[in-house]
Amino acid sequence: MQPLPRKVSLSTGELTYFVAGEGRPLLYLHPAGGVRWTRVLEELAKSFALHVPVVPGFDGTGVHGGVKSMQGLAKLVGEFIDEVIGCPCDVMGCSFGGCVALWLAAERPDRVDHLVLECPAVFRPKGSRPADAEAQRKLLFLHPEKLPPESKPVELEAANRRMLPHYRAPDDPDAELLAKIASIDKLALILHGTADRMIPKESVQLLKSRLPHSYLVYVWDAAHAIEVDQPERMLAVLESFLERSEGFMVNWGTLAVNPG
Repeated sequence: MQPLPRKVSLSTGELTYFVAGEGRPLLYLHPAGGVRWTRVLEELAKSFALHVPVVPGFDGTGVHGGVKSMQGLAKLVGEFIDEVIGCPCDVMGCSFGGCVALWLAAERPDRVDHLVLECPAVFRPKGSRPADAEAQRKLLFLHPEKLPPESKPVELEAANRRMLPHYRAPDDPDAELLAKIASIDKLALILHGTADRMIPKESVQLLKSRLPHSYLVYVWDAAHAIEVDQPERMLAVLESFLERSEGFMVNWGTLAVNPG
């Protein structure tokens, strides 16, 4: 069950966020559809103090006038960590949130411990964002029947995605971010669904080749929304990575394929 929202005043405005669980802090940056309280988040909240900020303008929140880029979002998230979490934390970004997480690791490395990038939308090809809601849904989910019953209306998800141009979310490789990735020295886990038709495998392979201390794991039988399609498989790899760092890489059998 999604916790009640909280609010914090930051330098650019009021930010809405959620907190669940206790333990080591874990920051989750949501995808372009907004916050979706999945089984993965529920399970993570059993072991971590999970913090989920809502990007301004998403899920009915107001925009912050001074924040109009992915880099600006990363600075805002860094301030959120300073004010709310108060120490370095593990950072997990999903799709659009994965791009923000990379900018955060590049701009505020002092605030990031482990870095998890779930189907990161960093080097997406042009035309990979369908305007039609039904086409979007088919690309997101291989198993839509696994969606939580309290999923938000399609109209709200569509409104969230209309915020992407406001933050200049790239529709093709982000050359500025690509130039910064090699300087990120955080241990990173990149997760990609074997059936992801929104972000091609070449994009995550390019990211892995540029991100020095990274592992790329393909999650079997998952499309773009890995958390929905294969929560058990994702959790098995993710929790081991967060707990064991480099020692997480074992023989996962059918849980994942082609780790590298």
